[in-house]
Amino acid sequence: MPISLNGKWKYSLESVPGNDLDWKEMLLPANWYLRGLDFSGTVYFQKGFQLDEKPVDKEFWLSFKGVDYFADVYLNGVFVGRHEGYFQPFMFNVTKVIKEDNSLLVRVSSPKEERPVWPSHKTLIKGVLNHHDCRPGSWDQEHGQDYNTGGVWNDVDLLITNKIRISKVKVSPKIESERLARIIVDAEIENFGDPKEIMIEIEVEPANFSSKDKLSVRRRVFLGKGENREFFVQTIKKPELWWTWEHGEPKLYYLTVVIRDGESVLDTVRERFGIREVVIDSGWNWYLNGRRIFIRGTNIIPTQWLSEYTPEMIANDIRLLRDANVNAVRVHAHVNREEFYSACDENGIMVWQDFALQWWYSRSDDFAGKAVSQIRDMVSTFYNHPCIVVWCCHNEPDLHQLRGLDTLLLTAASEEDATRYVDLGSTTEFHTYPGWYEEDYKKFSKLLAQPFCSEFGALALPNMETMKKIMAMEDLWPPNWEKWAFHDFQYMQTFDMAKIKLGDSLEEFVSNSQNYQYKLLKYAIETYRRAKYNPMTGIFHFMFVDCWPAITWSVVDYYRQPKKGYYAVKTGYQPMLVSIEIDDVVRAGDRGTIWIVNDLYKGYSDVTLIYWLEDVNGNKLNQRQATMNIEPDSVIKTGYMFEFKGCPPGKYMVHTEVLTKEGKLLSKNQGEIIVTK
Repeated sequence: MPISLNGKWKYSLESVPGNDLDWKEMLLPANWYLRGLDFSGTVYFQKGFQLDEKPVDKEFWLSFKGVDYFADVYLNGVFVGRHEGYFQPFMFNVTKVIKEDNSLLVRVSSPKEERPVWPSHKTLIKGVLNHHDCRPGSWDQEHGQDYNTGGVWNDVDLLITNKIRISKVKVSPKIESERLARIIVDAEIENFGDPKEIMIEIEVEPANFSSKDKLSVRRRVFLGKGENREFFVQTIKKPELWWTWEHGEPKLYYLTVVIRDGESVLDTVRERFGIREVVIDSGWNWYLNGRRIFIRGTNIIPTQWLSEYTPEMIANDIRLLRDANVNAVRVHAHVNREEFYSACDENGIMVWQDFALQWWYSRSDDFAGKAVSQIRDMVSTFYNHPCIVVWCCHNEPDLHQLRGLDTLLLTAASEEDATRYVDLGSTTEFHTYPGWYEEDYKKFSKLLAQPFCSEFGALALPNMETMKKIMAMEDLWPPNWEKWAFHDFQYMQTFDMAKIKLGDSLEEFVSNSQNYQYKLLKYAIETYRRAKYNPMTGIFHFMFVDCWPAITWSVVDYYRQPKKGYYAVKTGYQPMLVSIEIDDVVRAGDRGTIWIVNDLYKGYSDVTLIYWLEDVNGNKLNQRQATMNIEPDSVIKTGYMFEFKGCPPGKYMVHTEVLTKEGKLLSKNQGEIIVTK
C-alpha cells in the first residue's frame, strides 16, 4: 500500500530559502497556475515525512505520477534522480538514503522557451500545452506561452516493496476465431536480493460482466539478480470482446499476476485489459474485430492543466461525448492522464492517441533521442488500454520532420507495440477548413481530405454566461479585439472568410457565430456521412471542448456548456442518420433528396420514413411517408424527395423521421430552409 505524500508542501521560486520563514505553502498535486502562481521557470518544493521503521528486507521508492517538466529529486540532501517530460510516471529507489525522519526536495522547472527557439525549434515535448492556437495567447510570439502548465500535477507516493517486485505487465490479445482468443502476458520483474526460485501465478477473470470462467496458471521460475522478464500465453475460450458502444459492449477482463515464495506473497499486480483487434488498411478503412466500421470522431484537448481533470470532470466529458454519438476521440497533440483512458475503455470509445508534438521542433540529434525515449514511454505506459487503437507520432509536422524525426518515432513506437497502427504524422493533407481558412463551406461537397478527414470545423463564441466569465464587460462590448485575440478569437477568419455579422449587440454576435458553426458542421458532417466508404472511411471533427476559458472551434465551452454546434454533431453522428441533401435556399420547384446512413450491423425491415415541412406558425405541410427496408452497414439514397410546390416564399423547417414497424424512433433530423419564388 503506497504512503501518500500529497497535501501541503512548502515552495519557493528560483532558489532554496536560507530562512524557513521564507517558504510558502501549496497544496499538491497541482499545476502551479491553478494555485495562483502565474510563472514560468523553476520552483522548489519541500516536504518532510516520517517512517515508523525501516525494515532491512524492504525496498523504498519515491513515486511521481506526473511532473511538468524537469524534475530533480533530493532526499535528505542526497540527489536521487532526474526526469524530463510532463506525462510519464517515474520512480526512484531511495532505500539507501531514506531514514525515519526525512526531508524531500523536488526542483521543478517549466521554463518559457525563448526566441528564436520558440516556436520553430522547440525543445520541450509538451505539444498543445506549450504551443497551439487553442491555448492561452494562441500562437502569439509574445503571449503564446502564457499561463504555464508546470508543477507536480499528479500524485506523489512512497512505495515500500519486497526485494522482488513486479515492475511492469503488458497484455497483448490475439483473436484466433469467434470461439478462441489468446493473450500474451509480458511480466517484468526486479530482484534486489539473491538469485532464487519463486512461483508466479497468472489469473484472468471478468471485470465488467458476469461469468463463471476464471482462468489461472502457475509456473516456477528462477529469478536472477536485477531485471527479469517472463512470458505467459493464456487461451481464453468463448472470449467476450471489447466493442465500441454502438456495436456491442466494451467487455473488459482483469489480469492478476502474483509472485509467491512458499506461502508468502511477495508482490501482486492487477491490470485491466480488453480482447479486441483493430486493423487500419492502406486505404484508411477501419476494422474492429473483423467488422468494418465508420469513424464518427472528434478531437479533444480537455484542459491545459491536467491536475484539474478530476474523475468527475472526466465522467462529464464522457457523458457529453456519448450523448453526441461520438465513437472515437483523437487526443490531440498531448498525452492525457490515466483516468481518461480508463473511462474510454469502460464506455466503448476508441482513442487515436497523438504524441505530444505540435508543429516544429529542434533538428538536433539530442532532441530526437529525447523524443524517441518519450514516445516509448507513452506507448509503454498506456499499452493495456483497449480503447487506444492508433499511435500518431506528430501533429502537422513540416516535411523535414516528417521524413526525419517522425520516421525515428514511428520505428520506436512500432517496436514498443506491434499490435496497433502507428501513424507517421497527422498532416494538413487530412485537415481541411473550408468556410474558415478559405471561403464557402459548401466546398465540403468535394469531399476534401478524403478518404479520412482528421480535422475540420469553425470557431464559435460560447454563450453569454460564459462570455461574461471569460472577459470583463468593458472588453466584451464594444469588443476589445486585443483581449479577444488572447482568448483565441480569430478576427480575419470570422469576418472576411466566414463573413459572420457582428450585429448590434454581444447577444446578436453570439447567436450569429453559433448559427454559422452549426450550419457548417451540419453540412460537412452529413455530406461526409452520405459518402461513407465511397470514398470516406471516417472523420474527426475539430474540436470538442475548450481547454481553457477561450473562443475556439469547440462545440462545448470550458465550463462544459454546449454551443449550438454540439447539436449538429449529435444529429450528424447518429449511428443511423436520416439526412436531407438540399440547399438552404430553394425555389418552389426544387426538390431535396432523402438519404439514410446506417452504421449499425443490424438491418431493419418495414421501417416507416416520414417527412414534412413546417411553416413559421408550426403548421405541417406536404407530409409524406413511405415503407422501406434498411440493410446493415449501408448507405441508401432513398429516391424520396421533399417538394416545395405550393409553398409561399418564406422560412420553413424540413423534418424527417425513421421509425421501426413497432413505432420506435431510429433517427430524426431537421433543417431550416428559405423558399424563394
